[in-house]
Parts: sequence; structure tokens; C-alpha cells
Amino acid sequence: MSDNTTPAQTGLTVVGDVEIITFGYLHLDGGPAPEADVTYDVRRYLSDPAAVRNTGLLDCDGRDDEVRRVVLDTWGAPETLDTVMDFVLAFPSEHRCVIAFGCAGGRHRSVALAEVAAEDLRTMHYRVTVRHLHVHLPRVISDSASGGAR
Repeated sequence: MSDNTTPAQTGLTVVGDVEIITFGYLHLDGGPAPEADVTYDVRRYLSDPAAVRNTGLLDCDGRDDEVRRVVLDTWGAPETLDTVMDFVLAFPSEHRCVIAFGCAGGRHRSVALAEVAAEDLRTMHYRVTVRHLHVHLPRVISDSASGGAR
């Protein structure tokens, strides 16, 4: 789910606070990525499920099971999640850890990774907040003929 925080659970000790932010580089208009302790730019090494336009995934986002499956089946996705977990585990628990995931439009790869990471961290008793900055914006489709986006 987007923009949610893990509710307090009776009898469980919270290990630490983690904020996960997703965004699309194409929506930043040349501005900086959101401030975070670590930012994963997955545009170059994770295949975009929206790139195959006849699959029905273009209008979905990373909160949809099929998009998440496609993203997680992409080479490099499991390793990225492992790296995220290692980073959080090494982060001082008395400080809020902020992780950002960026992809082209902020709808598919970044959101899928954030949702899976949030689920994993919650099972480890972290209090997790997820903010999807651009998932609600119109999709960005690359026009390979002109080299631009529309």
C-alpha cells in the first residue's frame, strides 16, 4: 500500500524506523532526487515492465501483483533487495533510515521494490513508512523514435 505506516503491534519491540520513498526521474524536471540516506537508481539495470506495451502492465503500477512478479523476476532485483536489507540492518537503530528508489516514471520498478522491501522490513519488526511521490501521475512513455518522453 502507498503512504502507509506500520501500526504499533502489541507485544512487539520496534527495531527502528525506516522511510521508503519512490519517485520517477522523468517527473523531477532536472531537479534533485529526494533526500535519502541511500538512493537506488534502477533505470539502467532493471527491465521496465511497462516497456512491453501489449502486456497490460502499462496502466498498472508496482503495487499490482503481476508488476511485482515481473520486476522481481528481473536480473538484479533480488540482489538490490538484499543490499537494501544489509544497509538497513547496518544502520544505527536510533536514527530514522531513509531509502529512495527511483525509476523512469516512478510507477513500476521503484514502487514494486519499495513495497517488497517494506513487507520484508515489517516482518523484521521495523516501523516502515512508504511514500510514493509519482505513482499517481500520468505514465511516462518513452518515444524511442524521437528519443523523448511523452
